[in-house]
Amino acid sequence: MADLMKPQPAGLPAVAGPRPENIWIDQYLDDKQGEIGRVLQVLANRKWLVIGVAAAIVMGVGLKTFFAEPIYTASVNIQIDPQETILPYREMYAAVTPDPRYLGTEAQVLKSEALARRIVTNLRLASAPEKVTQTARWFAGNVAVTPVEGSQVVRVTYRASDPEFAATAANALADEYLKYGFESRRESIEQARTFLQEELAKQRKKLESSEQRLVDYSRAHNLLQPADGSNVIVRKVAEWNTELTRVEAEVLANRYQELQDTPIESFPEKLKSPVMTSLDSRRSDLEQKLATATARFGPKWPEVLTLTQQLDEVRDQLAGEKRRAIRQSKVEYEMAVAHRARLVSALTAQNQLADQLAQDSIQYDLLRREVETDRQLHDGLLQRLKETDVSAGLKSANVHVIDRAHVPTRPASPNVPLNLALGLAVGLIGGFSVAYGVDFFDRTVKTPEDVERELRLAFLGAIPSFDKPWKAATGGVLLPLDSPRSPSAALVQESSAVYWESYRALRTSLLFSADNRPHSILVTSAVAGEGKSTTSVNLAIALAQTGARTLILELDMRRPRLAERLGLAPERGISRYLSGRTPFHTEIQQSAIPNLFVVPAGPLPPNPPELLGSPRMAQILELLRRHFEYVIVDGPPVMPLTDALVIGPQVNGVVLVVDGHTAREKSLKAKNLLRSVDAKVLGVVINNVKMEKSSDHYYSATTYINTQALTPTGVESVESVE
Repeated sequence: MADLMKPQPAGLPAVAGPRPENIWIDQYLDDKQGEIGRVLQVLANRKWLVIGVAAAIVMGVGLKTFFAEPIYTASVNIQIDPQETILPYREMYAAVTPDPRYLGTEAQVLKSEALARRIVTNLRLASAPEKVTQTARWFAGNVAVTPVEGSQVVRVTYRASDPEFAATAANALADEYLKYGFESRRESIEQARTFLQEELAKQRKKLESSEQRLVDYSRAHNLLQPADGSNVIVRKVAEWNTELTRVEAEVLANRYQELQDTPIESFPEKLKSPVMTSLDSRRSDLEQKLATATARFGPKWPEVLTLTQQLDEVRDQLAGEKRRAIRQSKVEYEMAVAHRARLVSALTAQNQLADQLAQDSIQYDLLRREVETDRQLHDGLLQRLKETDVSAGLKSANVHVIDRAHVPTRPASPNVPLNLALGLAVGLIGGFSVAYGVDFFDRTVKTPEDVERELRLAFLGAIPSFDKPWKAATGGVLLPLDSPRSPSAALVQESSAVYWESYRALRTSLLFSADNRPHSILVTSAVAGEGKSTTSVNLAIALAQTGARTLILELDMRRPRLAERLGLAPERGISRYLSGRTPFHTEIQQSAIPNLFVVPAGPLPPNPPELLGSPRMAQILELLRRHFEYVIVDGPPVMPLTDALVIGPQVNGVVLVVDGHTAREKSLKAKNLLRSVDAKVLGVVINNVKMEKSSDHYYSATTYINTQALTPTGVESVESVE
């Protein structure tokens, strides 16, 4: 045991750690390519598929073009002016703006089956009357009409295999279209005249009936108005309202009751009569004289007494005149009130008549508007009928043939350069689409980009597919060229060199995949059959070739194959030690490869998960780390077993082997299961890669390293790992 566990001599160190500034990691690990780069890579990966699809389409187009019947086209240019409709005269000569819908309608007429039936009949193209319809459909299918932009001209093209018939058919189509236009115009005018005459007779009867109803209603309700359009009742209501307003003002202005207690001095001037004005002036003089005489001679003076008597007489006369004025005002007030009452009574009766007139006028206005509407319709129809008669006499046509068709000298189709160019374009587009579609639906992991994008893991390397002769000769195990078991054929030797280089690249990527170099590494896969055991063996051999003491531990206890591959005793193995049957040193076997030791699985146990999770398993892994520089664990697949999940947390790192035919969902699930138990997944190795892909993608500028690796004889400088 001690001899087998002998550590590496101090003078021969293990692989030296690289300086960080000397390592250049490929763009696959640092930067994601853009979408354009992704598309270009897909096209590069499947270039032969693109080329095959494009070549097939181009070949098909070329064959069809070569065997296609020549088709000749003849064209005729027709000017189609807007057709005059039956409109008022002021609109018939107005400028007409070209309407694309009108030209579109005429284009459909030119391609119609009805027009084609007339041509088939005139040219006698149908062999029998019952075949006219079928022949007309065939004829119409060969007609193409193209409006000339910015004009009233359409180009009518006819396609035929006979150039002379193409020209004849195009000219016949133009001539028949002119005849068809004349006949259609004449027929439309006759139909319009008949329609207008019938409608005019109906409208005349309707107008007469509506006028009679208006007259009868006016007479029944006394609604015949004078020539000036006014109405007697309405006019009286207006006059009496004015008179009532004036009388109301007079009544309000007469205040005879207030005048009875009013002194003569305050009596309103407008109510004073001339006598009252004269007496009031005399009263003022007498009062002034009386005051002067009394002050001078005293009240007993004869002159004073005479003035007093005269003043009393004047005052009595004024009082009489005041009473007379008040009586006169009262009479005027009573007359005004009586007049107002009569006006109110008459106005009330007149308003009732006006209300009835308004109600009757509603129906009258309805009947009158009906008469006016009927008269307008009658006059409009009469005007249209006259215009129709004028249009019937016009002989001008709105269709003119500008250029007649000539016999073509060269076929219009097939156009060989155009067809081949289109075929190539469609072929490339189809090839790109097929390639991208195949890649889109491809759920496997085949490229470093797939590893980074889908699995979110580091890409460690790619192992090419083994040649059948080499695999049959070696069993898939890398043997040194000087090994007794190494095949000697030149072809096998050449293949071994390629495989050696791929595993050396994997070894280098793995050693520099983490900050601390992993000493114990579990190699597993999502499912069985992805090449994990072969990868484990060859990786261990590559590590042993550096002079490092390496041990490969087989923990796939359900399908052990390691002893068979390396020619060792299968009855010895780790299962015996974990079961407590033997000490561990008796299970270690020396392989034929220098520095490589092997512990096979041994006899199949009934309970692998319990053994792998036992304390003895953890103890032996710790013991191996102290005595071997590298321990490669060939573990079971992650799914559907739990063995790998038990081993994963006990090692320094896990390498996930992915076959190019395994669905990425399985690999992703395996990664998630490993991380769920805190296993450190170092990266992914893509196995079973086709040589063409490997040479195109994986071995061109993948990882450049400037470091040193030791061999059994000394230090080896590795400039580039392809």
